[in-house]
Amino acid sequence: MKNVLPVFELYMSAMYQLLRGVADYSSKHDWHLGITSTRFKLPRRWPGDGILTHLTPSTQLMKFLHAHADIPIVSFNQAEQMNFPFAVVCADSEEIGRVAARYFLTLGDVHCCYYGGHPVRQAAFADEMARNNRQTRAIVTPRNILNQPWDKISHKLGAQLKKLPLPCAVFCTNDTSALELLETALAAGLRVPEDIAILGVDNETLICNSSSVPISSIDSRLREIGYEGAALLDRLMAGEPFPSAPVLVPPMPVPVIRKSTDILAAGNPVVTKAVEFIRKNHTSSISVSDIAMNVCISDSGLRKLMNRKIGTSPRQLLQDTRIATACKLLRETDFKIESIAVQAGFSDAHRLHEVFRLVLKTTPLRFRLESRN
Repeated sequence: MKNVLPVFELYMSAMYQLLRGVADYSSKHDWHLGITSTRFKLPRRWPGDGILTHLTPSTQLMKFLHAHADIPIVSFNQAEQMNFPFAVVCADSEEIGRVAARYFLTLGDVHCCYYGGHPVRQAAFADEMARNNRQTRAIVTPRNILNQPWDKISHKLGAQLKKLPLPCAVFCTNDTSALELLETALAAGLRVPEDIAILGVDNETLICNSSSVPISSIDSRLREIGYEGAALLDRLMAGEPFPSAPVLVPPMPVPVIRKSTDILAAGNPVVTKAVEFIRKNHTSSISVSDIAMNVCISDSGLRKLMNRKIGTSPRQLLQDTRIATACKLLRETDFKIESIAVQAGFSDAHRLHEVFRLVLKTTPLRFRLESRN
């Protein structure tokens, strides 16, 4: 039996989803998971086989990891290279930023902003928007945000929101930041989503559904990241060499849409009509030609127009929308995979498997298991 120690800051809600993924793997592979608690200091020496962690600047954590550099260590986030080998399995933050940008482009001619403290996501978001000739701006996070009363933070954020050109869509680094911004916007008398549309990351349902305006979010697949990290640690403990680069788990290709972004702003009327047609009819066996015919334009003309205006093709948007529907059915129903494939608009279960392996690096069944409590 392998003895594995997860060392997480469990006051961060996202860590619970990672740990659930680790537990999914552990239960199938005869592991014992040690438990750490912020009530105690980390031990000077721990007699186990491997460590899973989320790196922080904590001096105690760094000393502990250095003292155990002789056993495999896997981190769920990237950090500056340390002077001992460790592996990384984490969310593909660049792709998360691109997913946010591609989604905002479908909203039409709205101003776009970023809020939060993740420079990789912010840069990828800004780059993807710039590639489509759209500029972004940043909402500045108040200094020492964790050491100030909420009313003071809200006042500072609210002053920034009131200066934004409206309507505006804001991509937030995670769901907690999205909830901060939502509360601030409502307190400032702004309408969500009509004035400000808000998008988070991680799809933590407890946070996303806790407000009067449920928050849209990009599903970063935290539980799958936990599972893949545990699987990699198992291979390292068996003697496999450390990977030379981080293992990146792709997010869902389209956000989970809730009320906070449930708008389709007035942009190019042809693109707007095409996007609406895809959203309403993607579960049927429609093709790009059907979409083009509905908006009275040629297939090639629609492809060029959508690529220019929203940075994606009608075929790609159709596939991404079908993936999102399939994932929703896998999470929320017990329908067979064959039935879900047809209901989501795929030709058959084989095609659904192909797309899941290509885009999400997993299978429909694995996705269902990782999404269930």
